[in-house]
Amino acid sequence: MGTLKEKCGIVSDNDIIEISNLGGIFEFQCDPVELYKALRRRERIIALFHTHPFSKSCYPSSTDKIGMELWRVPWIIIGEKCIKAFKLDGGVVEIDINTLLSQELYNRLMKLFE
Repeated sequence: MGTLKEKCGIVSDNDIIEISNLGGIFEFQCDPVELYKALRRRERIIALFHTHPFSKSCYPSSTDKIGMELWRVPWIIIGEKCIKAFKLDGGVVEIDINTLLSQELYNRLMKLFE
């Protein structure tokens, strides 16, 4: 088995598109070529997602908060036993994951940890 790395991607139009992570094992950096291709095929981004494979926390890290300034869409963070969504609104605010995602998309994102 290879080294466990964070997984990342976008949720768009009722689809999950996993993007290769060019970052290290404790960070994510979506492959810009794959991200560009995915964005060209989709009408809108519902959210960005990434995993926290070494933490049970689903809360944004300081690095995540910087990224949230650049990408002003909801951020979904998936931990070993949790999944949460956040946005910037005068600070980091948790949003209801169940209104953001269908149950099918929620289940598909949680399978990223299997």
